[in-house]
Amino acid sequence: MAVKALFALYPLLQGDYRAVEKALLALEGSGVDYRVLPTHSELWGGEEEVFRALKEAFARGAEEGALVMWALLTNACEAGDPFRKEDRLRRFPPLEIARKALEGLKAKSALDIGTGTGVFAEAFAQMGLFTVGLDPRADRLEVARSRVQGARFVEGRAEALPFPDGSFDLAFFGLSLHHLDAEKALKEAARVARRVAVLEWPYREEAVGPPLERRLAPEALAALFARTLGSPPRVHAEAGYTLAVWPSG
Repeated sequence: MAVKALFALYPLLQGDYRAVEKALLALEGSGVDYRVLPTHSELWGGEEEVFRALKEAFARGAEEGALVMWALLTNACEAGDPFRKEDRLRRFPPLEIARKALEGLKAKSALDIGTGTGVFAEAFAQMGLFTVGLDPRADRLEVARSRVQGARFVEGRAEALPFPDGSFDLAFFGLSLHHLDAEKALKEAARVARRVAVLEWPYREEAVGPPLERRLAPEALAALFARTLGSPPRVHAEAGYTLAVWPSG
């Protein structure tokens, strides 16, 4: 199985960081793919070789004294990231959907709610917007931070957004609203942003995606907006997805 490790080493008893240098030298000789970022390092490859490289990096660093090492292991790496599979990206093209969500709006900022590993946050950032991705899962956020350099990522829940009123131009739910308390999440999104956009699966039985009872028909989605926010959205019913944009004007 292919895995990715996000990790950092901190020396406890000295400040010259020779331990970190030795650990990085061990990575160079390990044969695994790796890169060094300002806040942490990451490496990926086969499960055994990644574990072996981490063990050797720690052992080499520990020659200089006591260390603290934190590490997050995930199988949502490069080819294994379920949010970035080619068929999913073809069906839900991030830049195309981001442009539709922003159409007619002079926007400088976007909040991607339920960002996962940052697919749509990356699209908004590529369009030049100040972008924040929010998700309750720290493991997915670590992957997002490693993959998307142009956005910021925050751990939190959609039903209680940790932002002041009017913080963003757009609040976007990318295939995430059906996992949430929809009314609370929509109210929170409208509180922090002047436009709310919801991307959802089409309302039909399919071999992929959530079951039909978890999907929102366009009519149900429109009624949900009207009931929660006081008016219906503009609904784009495409072949592969539904996009609701509020307010409709």
